[in-house]
Amino acid sequence: MTTDEYDFQLPTNDPYRRGLIAPLWLTVLALLGTLAALGATVIGLTDAFFLVIAVFFLALFGGITLIVWIWGRGHTRRAAAFLASDRPLVRWTYSTLEWERLKETVWEEEGGDWKVQLGCLTVLFAITGALTGLLIGADEGVGQAILGSGLGILGGGVIGGVIGGVVAGSQHLAMRRAYSRSEPGEVALGRDEVYALGNYFKGNGTSSYVRRVTLHHDAPVRLHVEIQLLPRVRGPVEEAWMLPVPSHMVEMVERVLPMLAPESNP
Repeated sequence: MTTDEYDFQLPTNDPYRRGLIAPLWLTVLALLGTLAALGATVIGLTDAFFLVIAVFFLALFGGITLIVWIWGRGHTRRAAAFLASDRPLVRWTYSTLEWERLKETVWEEEGGDWKVQLGCLTVLFAITGALTGLLIGADEGVGQAILGSGLGILGGGVIGGVIGGVVAGSQHLAMRRAYSRSEPGEVALGRDEVYALGNYFKGNGTSSYVRRVTLHHDAPVRLHVEIQLLPRVRGPVEEAWMLPVPSHMVEMVERVLPMLAPESNP
């Protein structure tokens, strides 16, 4: 990430609700698919294979929805507790003009990211379907293996396209809602604790912490927050948040900078 980029998303009224949109819609689609597969199995149109697949997706997306909801509720409560406490050492709310500029910057950088989800998931499921069909048909000869692979590509591509479309559409909807938000965002900084535009981080002092906070005085003045995260299966263990600082807050930020992280400097 360059110093000119922002890696946080603009918030909605409930910033963690964004993470629920896609899995919730996918759960609804999986439920409808499960009911359809159940009906087809009962009347004898298909065997139980399609029902098992539908139940698998229902359990998968339902579980993801539940986990995201629980995580989001807890994260939101912790963020609200931080803002309501005396732990913030400095805080500010952007002016209407500053907020509009920030929204424009984030939208230019991330407004088209949703398109990636559609293509990636379609290809991924098509490949999975091809391999599954190939393995199933391999026991019955080369012809059946080729046929199974072709049907797997078609079926996997359709499933991946539906899932990718829902994920991409949900992400785009969330970004549009955030972009249309008129109420300016807020930033609050504490010792090893950061709230920025709906996103919240609190370190544990060992494996996750705010490593360094640096103030860049080039126009516009920006605060560079480097964060060490817990080890993750996917994604980096480091993040860098770049926060524009209003001109009237620069002196206050410089004053508290050494208290925000061990290696902070103006």
